[in-house]
Amino acid sequence: MRIETTGVAIVRHSETGAKFEIEADELDWEVVASEERDMGPDRLWSASTHREELGELRWEMSEYPIGALGQIVHDINGHELVQDFSIRLEHEPDYDDEEIDEESAIEEMKEWFHSNYEDPANSLPHISAEGGYKWIYGGPETPQEALGDNFSAEYPEEIIEKAAQQIIDEDGIWDWSPIPGEEFFEPSEQDEVEPEEDEAEELSRLLPLAEDLLQDRETGVFSVRAKKIEKPDLLSATLDQLADAIEDVLASPSNGLNADSLEIRRLNRTFERYSNDPQRVEMDLTSVHLALTSQIGTGELPPSDENQALLLALQEGAQGIRATDPQVAENRKLLQQQALQELEPENLDLLSDAAPVLEAITQGDLREQMREDILYLTQEMRVGPPKLPGVTRADAISPGRDEAVRVFGRSARMLIALRKTPELVHKLHESAGFKALSIIGVLGGLISLGMMLF
Repeated sequence: MRIETTGVAIVRHSETGAKFEIEADELDWEVVASEERDMGPDRLWSASTHREELGELRWEMSEYPIGALGQIVHDINGHELVQDFSIRLEHEPDYDDEEIDEESAIEEMKEWFHSNYEDPANSLPHISAEGGYKWIYGGPETPQEALGDNFSAEYPEEIIEKAAQQIIDEDGIWDWSPIPGEEFFEPSEQDEVEPEEDEAEELSRLLPLAEDLLQDRETGVFSVRAKKIEKPDLLSATLDQLADAIEDVLASPSNGLNADSLEIRRLNRTFERYSNDPQRVEMDLTSVHLALTSQIGTGELPPSDENQALLLALQEGAQGIRATDPQVAENRKLLQQQALQELEPENLDLLSDAAPVLEAITQGDLREQMREDILYLTQEMRVGPPKLPGVTRADAISPGRDEAVRVFGRSARMLIALRKTPELVHKLHESAGFKALSIIGVLGGLISLGMMLF
């Protein structure tokens, strides 16, 4: 048996009085509960649709015994049902039960189902603040829905229900994610752009970096190439001046800083690894400037002459790079407009969970930077100095913002690159040791989080 719905339902809005027509094909009936009784299964059928103006509208009715429909119950969110559908049971095609091997049929359906659907935890991004999984490949679908759509013309509904129930009982999962085929990775001009790709383009625009993202054609692994230094002599002089200021600060313990202080370690790392990357140098100088300003403002560090001189060297260094590099200056102007929201515990969990995948799909400086930025956002920033109220320096930024810009902006550009070169998705899968869907899912989850935070 299956439910046949015809006609049009009309619903009058409880407040505005406006009438809305609901088409029959908007309802997709399914059995949501079934209990064995004396005369066979007692089933509860349910169907719903959603309208922005009306909310969720639901129709439910029982079937007991088989073929006998009970009274229809409507839950239309407080509105008035002016006209209802015509709803009846339609007999399924006749089956020759003697020719159906029930056990083989169930095994066939279960095998088909597991070849086409998977546990959403395997590949989907999960964002608690947005209600759970992001169903980026369609769904969710229940085993009953999937098997009914594909086997209703081949097997009786009773056998389909048994197969669906066995899947649920064995795996403990009600909602499943479709496993996309090869066509998912082959963009077509006729296809609409995936929502995550739209978000990736937007996030990439909001969080620019003066660098080139590269992808190895053999392995699919990503790396970055810093842009050419506009005035290398000036940048070298800036770093030399900053090194002198750090040496003066460390010469006296009364300044409150030492070689193991986080800010000093970050600056030394900049000197050692990123001195040829003007974008990274500008970001690090700006970030450390804010951190030290906050610590002096809260009394954690003294406002000594040496500390003030270090602040000045950081500020002048960052401003000097912006003055000589228009792209870095424009990026800072755009980034200053983006307010980073507070990272909640579930956000930190998502970043921590994404770290192994990002580690596997990157190499060189990009891998090191992604590792360091995630470590800072999830651990080091958590134990750093409190925010300083009233800081309004034009060149200052929120703690962790540049680290977040690099993580989320680069993730967006990596997903864009994978969408444009689907053949490299499979190479990346082979070289990185993660399923292609897991890689896409992790990047999609980071992009959704980035859109929420900025």
